[in-house]
Amino acid sequence: MNDLIEVKFVSSKKGRGVIAKRNIPRNTLVDIAHIILVPNKDFDLISETILYDYTFTWEDPADNGEFMCAIPLSVCQFINHSYKPNIEYFYDYENKTIEFYTIKRILKGEELTVNYNGVPKDKSPLWFEVED
Repeated sequence: MNDLIEVKFVSSKKGRGVIAKRNIPRNTLVDIAHIILVPNKDFDLISETILYDYTFTWEDPADNGEFMCAIPLSVCQFINHSYKPNIEYFYDYENKTIEFYTIKRILKGEELTVNYNGVPKDKSPLWFEVED
């Protein structure tokens, strides 16, 4: 169990999201997601399913381009998008994990959000209408 965050229903449009169980300071590691790497040969199969919406781009130079995406296994799967995120993620290629850190103080009951474009300030359009 994670003592910092939990998954809860957020809204009818967003569905479930990740909520702070207590105040969380800036620069706090809130989750480490172990991943399943998706081989390139299976990418087209995944892209035709709901699983595609939960994938992260994976660009580990040591993999020699064998994998293009990863599926994280943790509550982070339910972190919703925002163009004003309070979470940022980093890849740990050696340990095959994705680490999620706060980029600002998050108050108890506040939703954790990340920019699905991978960079907090990237305002590029997404494949869905954004509810910020």
